[in-house]
Amino acid sequence: MIKTNCNLLVIFGATGDLARRKLFPALNDIISSKKLPKNTYLLGCGRKKVDHNIFIGLDKSIKDESTYLQLNPNFYDDFINLKNKIESYNLKFKMVNVIFYLSTPPQAYTNIISKLAKANLNNESSGFRRLVIEKPFGKDFESAKEINNLLINKFNENQIYRIDHYLGKETVQNILVTRFSNTIFNSLWKNKHISHIEITAAESIGIENRGEYYDHAGAIRDMFQNHLLELLCLISMEMPKSNTSDVIRDEKLKVLKKIKKINTKTNVIRGQYIESEINGRKFSSYRKNKGVNKVSNTETFFACKLFIDNKRWRNIPFFIRTGKRLPTKVTEIVIHFKNDNSFFKENKSSNNVLILRLQPDEGILLKFDIKKPGDKTKILNKNLEFHYKSLTNEQIMNAYERLILDVFIGDTMLFARSDFVEEAWKVVDPIIKDIKSNKINLLGYKSGTWGPEESNNLFRNKNTWRYPCKNLINDGESCLL
Repeated sequence: MIKTNCNLLVIFGATGDLARRKLFPALNDIISSKKLPKNTYLLGCGRKKVDHNIFIGLDKSIKDESTYLQLNPNFYDDFINLKNKIESYNLKFKMVNVIFYLSTPPQAYTNIISKLAKANLNNESSGFRRLVIEKPFGKDFESAKEINNLLINKFNENQIYRIDHYLGKETVQNILVTRFSNTIFNSLWKNKHISHIEITAAESIGIENRGEYYDHAGAIRDMFQNHLLELLCLISMEMPKSNTSDVIRDEKLKVLKKIKKINTKTNVIRGQYIESEINGRKFSSYRKNKGVNKVSNTETFFACKLFIDNKRWRNIPFFIRTGKRLPTKVTEIVIHFKNDNSFFKENKSSNNVLILRLQPDEGILLKFDIKKPGDKTKILNKNLEFHYKSLTNEQIMNAYERLILDVFIGDTMLFARSDFVEEAWKVVDPIIKDIKSNKINLLGYKSGTWGPEESNNLFRNKNTWRYPCKNLINDGESCLL
């Protein structure tokens, strides 16, 4: 008896690090939560000839039905073998839906995409065909445009899923809900009430074993062009007319198009961590990592100030920073409200701050003023916080679990569209151009610090960065590596 349909997940690079560390565990989590569509099978592809079961860590329910196929992206005949393997499922199922996941280095994308199309594996006459690719989506505007042209010539835009794991985080998705479903915040979300906004994505680790990749990417390409600009758009976009994928992605694109050209002379700071010692623990410099040029000028820290030239945000600065070997791993957005306190003139500082913590200790922190007991003129600043971990009855999906499920159901909202990718590179390209022309200095900074001290100069007033720790409420404390 022929069953209705099945879903086939084809992973290119199935023997690689990403599949082992992220994709297979995410599949296990999906199975554990009983959300994996029925009749789902896994087909792993890789260059290597393997003599062991690469699926040994997978849940038994899918491990026993998984198949490994040796495939070299350079050989078209291997794609014919893949096609024959996929068509064999048509003997059991009326419809065979296929997801092609490119868990490979970007240099393999062109070969794989072209040969999939040449073998007619993009044809949806017998079920959907979806293509998932990992960042980086190019190294600049021109290379991104080349990749996009290849993609849209071989696949339809609704078949393409450019994955950015940051968007799969539960707390990132909650940004829009926090903004638009809470009138108390939404009515204040404009330049009339907000003085400035910070976005920080910090990591305490170095580049680990990614030297060869990272030295060609750096913090700007690795974090700013994708993750951080996505966060910027979510925090600053206009309210969409509907909660649909294309409408939301349209609004994000509008933000990118309104970002003013960044003044690289005054509003950009680049840094690279140097050899240092903290509490007797020695840390080597970035340049001593395997795969890194010994005289590398690649940045491991990037900070900038930028402006969005529209009615809502005109003249309000956005401060963005990211780096390796910083004091703690943390990603958060900090909204600083203006101090219009004429009632208590003694309170001259801006104390009303909203912090959206994306990782770790996910949650929301609101800093607000109260009267000091026993004193009519003194004000205390206190915290009102919410932590996602307090939702003990709710299990938060990890990013890859959420995104893989969205590919199965065809929800594109959390994936980058081609026009967004190209517009983001238009923001970044002038910075890269000035780096190549030696117009932006590279500053050294010690491990366990918040990057070059010069990053505070971006504010050019009494304000400075928030210095977070791993716990949401312990800001301003010393939190060394």
